[in-house]
Amino acid sequence: MHIQRIRLTNFRNFADTEVDFAPRRNLIVGPNAQGKTNLLEAIHVLGVGRSHRDRKDQNLVRFGQAYYRLEGTVQHIGVKTTIEATYADDRKRIRINSKEARPSALLGLAPVVVSSPEDIDMIKRSPGYRRTFLDLALAQVSREYLVALSGYSRALAQRNMLLKRLQDGVASRSEAEVWDDAVVDLGAKLVSARIAFLAEIQPATTANTEAMSGAALPVALVYEPRGYQLAEDTAVAGGSPGEVIPGLVRQGLQRALEENRRLEVARGFTLFGPHVDDFRFLCGGRDIRVFGSEGEQRTAVLALRCAEVALIKDRLGQYPIVLLDDVFAELDQARSSALAALISGFDQIVLTSSRPAALGDEAMRRITVKAGSVTYDG
Repeated sequence: MHIQRIRLTNFRNFADTEVDFAPRRNLIVGPNAQGKTNLLEAIHVLGVGRSHRDRKDQNLVRFGQAYYRLEGTVQHIGVKTTIEATYADDRKRIRINSKEARPSALLGLAPVVVSSPEDIDMIKRSPGYRRTFLDLALAQVSREYLVALSGYSRALAQRNMLLKRLQDGVASRSEAEVWDDAVVDLGAKLVSARIAFLAEIQPATTANTEAMSGAALPVALVYEPRGYQLAEDTAVAGGSPGEVIPGLVRQGLQRALEENRRLEVARGFTLFGPHVDDFRFLCGGRDIRVFGSEGEQRTAVLALRCAEVALIKDRLGQYPIVLLDDVFAELDQARSSALAALISGFDQIVLTSSRPAALGDEAMRRITVKAGSVTYDG
């Protein structure tokens, strides 16, 4: 999958700019605060329907303007697809080949993986950052997961409304049971898929971590249900790594809701389920959120991102567009060389840097960004 061209209108600091990309290696350079990262952000919006930096679309609109518009052309095995994203009047509209579409229709169409210095938040900050990683990675490779995630979000909202009505004494227990079942059934699908995903991506993450650190550091990506327990035999005996039985996950969720109904009614919202779960990143047996240095943490998230790229290739039969936002800036020479070797097999890469950079001996298109305009060299 390649992005060939993107046009940005009133997006961040770009008034009306068109950018062409090479099918393999692209280096975006220029002084700080000139728009390098904004280009990656625009590609990410076209790939998954949202920014990786800001959840509010109104913040992406160029100052003093009323809307933004992005139009990109992507190509896969000779087939071109045009994707448009427009935000105006508090509404986002997506068009695929000139036809209206929901933002969710983008997921898997032009898969994207982005890595930036802010990725360290996945380790340092709250569980929400890690859940977002899981949900976006899985939604790009599994339509079934995306459907379950959308359904779970709706069921969760309805159940929370009902809990507040129970709190006020204007709803019945039978009404609650309907949404209990929906939350438990869909939640079990999400949890099962997440556990399987972490098990599938773990070996490559270990290999990548060891390659970058130069030491034997086995990685364990451990899923953590919050407030409920999974049966010890959740994993299928003799099955593939990470294969789980959704029915056993369902039992754990069902028990948590039944045993804590009074507490949830008192709080007025659902306390247990995949919307509050977490996962831990153990490296060499240590939780690197607690015991890892910043260098180890950055190495870990880069290793995870590279493993994500490989998994998308395995699942979809095509590499995602890989966006690297100044990722070499925080690495020493040894780790930089190891990372360059790891990503050498990827297909299209768009890399930003405030200084000249290279990805091996392969030719790169150099795109210079200054004050929202671009020039080319190569």
